[in-house]
Amino acid sequence: MSDYDKKLKTLIEKEEIRDQIYVYCRALDRIDNELGYSVFAEDSVVDYGPTYRGSGRGFIDNMLEQHRHMIATHHMMTNIYIKVDGDKAVSETYMYAACKMPGKEGKTFTVEARCRDIDNWEKRDGKWLIVKRIVAGDNTRILSHYKDLEMYNTSRDDKNDPSYMVLGEIE
Repeated sequence: MSDYDKKLKTLIEKEEIRDQIYVYCRALDRIDNELGYSVFAEDSVVDYGPTYRGSGRGFIDNMLEQHRHMIATHHMMTNIYIKVDGDKAVSETYMYAACKMPGKEGKTFTVEARCRDIDNWEKRDGKWLIVKRIVAGDNTRILSHYKDLEMYNTSRDDKNDPSYMVLGEIE
């Protein structure tokens, strides 16, 4: 294999991992357990500090149960650094999440979390899966709201969200 072919293969592997990182965000914001499970190996482990320690599937169940009680969530991944070695890879991904919650007296508040997902990946049956995740919580804060803007074009926790229809057009 030429040096160019090796670089191209590595680039494709990194893009497949990056897609899985984005699938993870989609699973959280659409509250889609099955989609979330598709990112983690069955034998995966997650260390989310004081929030959760256990299996990847249990992590998804835990997070999405919390999300079901929130008004809205929004996860973004940035600064994705990936290193690939054959069928193994590692990554560090900066994560920003804003979770809008009901508060007292009809007021809402938002928890903003800034963390880093530090992942070990393995390619199994042709698919990249997280086998180990450590979440490093760098900066989290609570923001109070006084007036909320209307949510539009969304059904975040069911298959009626327009993203399912549009993304389903291409298999």
